[in-house]
Amino acid sequence: MYGSYLKLMQGKIQTLSELMSDTLGLDVTVVDSSLRRIAGTGNFYLHIDQDSPHNSIFKGVLDSKEPSRNLNKEDNPICIGCTKYDDCQEKENITYPIIVNESSIGVVSVASFSEDQSTILEQHEKEATALIEYFVNVIGEEVVNIEKQNKIIESSVDVNEVINSVDKGIIIIDSNQLIVHINNSASSYLNLNFSTEKVIGSSLKSVVSGLKHNINENVEIYSNWNVKGVNYRVVYKINFILMNKKAIYKIITFETIEEIVHKATIYKGRQKVTFSKIIGKSVPITNAIEIAKVTALSDSNILLNGESGTGKELFARSIHNESFRKEGPFVAINCACLPETLVESELFGYAKGAFTGADVQGRVGKFEHANGGTIFLDEISEFPLNLQSKLLRVLQERQIERVGSNELIDLDVRIIAATNKDLCELVEQNKFRKDLFYRLNVIPINLPTLKERGGDILLLAEYLLKIISERMDKGEVALDNKVLSVLTNYSWPGNVRELENAIEYALNFCFTNKIEVKHLPPYINEKIEVATELKDSLTTYERTLILNYLSKYGDSTKSKQKIAKELGISLSTLYRKLQTL
Repeated sequence: MYGSYLKLMQGKIQTLSELMSDTLGLDVTVVDSSLRRIAGTGNFYLHIDQDSPHNSIFKGVLDSKEPSRNLNKEDNPICIGCTKYDDCQEKENITYPIIVNESSIGVVSVASFSEDQSTILEQHEKEATALIEYFVNVIGEEVVNIEKQNKIIESSVDVNEVINSVDKGIIIIDSNQLIVHINNSASSYLNLNFSTEKVIGSSLKSVVSGLKHNINENVEIYSNWNVKGVNYRVVYKINFILMNKKAIYKIITFETIEEIVHKATIYKGRQKVTFSKIIGKSVPITNAIEIAKVTALSDSNILLNGESGTGKELFARSIHNESFRKEGPFVAINCACLPETLVESELFGYAKGAFTGADVQGRVGKFEHANGGTIFLDEISEFPLNLQSKLLRVLQERQIERVGSNELIDLDVRIIAATNKDLCELVEQNKFRKDLFYRLNVIPINLPTLKERGGDILLLAEYLLKIISERMDKGEVALDNKVLSVLTNYSWPGNVRELENAIEYALNFCFTNKIEVKHLPPYINEKIEVATELKDSLTTYERTLILNYLSKYGDSTKSKQKIAKELGISLSTLYRKLQTL
């Protein structure tokens, strides 16, 4: 390992060798632990970067870790056994080992090749020895410094990689309260954009207000932070990095309350989400489940079509958790929530130094995070048109390039996309690429609206009531029969999500063990009342109209046939309506 450091220092070692040679009037050479010549002057110069004999005096000094004073090669048994003995022109030499941490990493040798040089060596042996010892120490200290620097660099890289992989926000400040590092989670939680904002090097106060950094170490604090005019409820603590008993850095670790709740919810349900958790017995939902179950066994791209609140992510997670990729990651991305300027870096990552303000170590994108698992692209219709060609290329080639890099990274991910818009219509309007649509739409699965699911409304209402009442510690609560009627007759434009919100609303205003109509959100009751009034008005108008026709044409079968024809309905429908008059 240390021998490679000598190669890194080759230029400096050669310069020192030449200075030493000029000072002594002798030839100087340096070889590493593999006996490869690193530097040389005079007769040694032409042999730089070549191997020295492996049975030479250099090998003996490396092994013994002791200096050698060779006054006459004819009397030295090591020299006599050297393979280069007959060709060697050296008359005398002094050779010292380079020792670092008790390891012999190379040697420094001065040699005479003429009678004049031998005279110099003999007359100035003490000076030569002192200069060699100095040279050896300089090289050894430089190697130690290089090793320390490398460890710091490696440690810095490792620490940055670890910090960026932590799913808690981390901000590191120096003794002047300047931000020296902020990890990916922190920038995400606080909505900081490195490409447009100067964060690193800024004072903590200029970025975050409400953060008290003069608190005891490792004590959790609840506080309200303000970042760019937005308030965040956070729990944070501070730890110190000490040097000579003085705090030189402070590490602020935090999470937003919203993120804590989100993680708790995800953790509770993520691994449990399977098709068995999809409540419903209606034909439309059971058909969708059957298609999804079959699809889960393959690795084809899936496009989930459905209105907001129909359970697209629930289906995507169920497919993942019942596929062979279930042990891999499930990464969900809402394309509508990604700022267009950050789409590329968020999805595909970026190389270090890719743009001003970028993390110095680069960043792994969502697609890389999903490697070995499933990536869920929700609201794919909102994906920027100018970047759809890049997404298409990723889907076709199963490779990505980080922003600012030419390196191709192989991907092993399954793609599940979802939309609440008609992609075919968007394709016709040139708002969505046709080739990307076909690449995503390998297996389309249409999710029915709640209105289309009929009796599932009551099944879901009972299920959600049980789950939410347990969460709110309400005990056993039932639904009044009139409530069941209202829920069945309401149109539910927000689908299951709206039903869930309605049940939670009712539980907040119900202080008995039964939810009544008055506990439901007012807008539902208002719409039901309007629909009922409209239905009553239509019934009254229809009754009056039919009675007028009967008065005009009579009550015979022939007359009823004529009435049905004028009303544009069948005779059987007219008879059914007459029964309700």
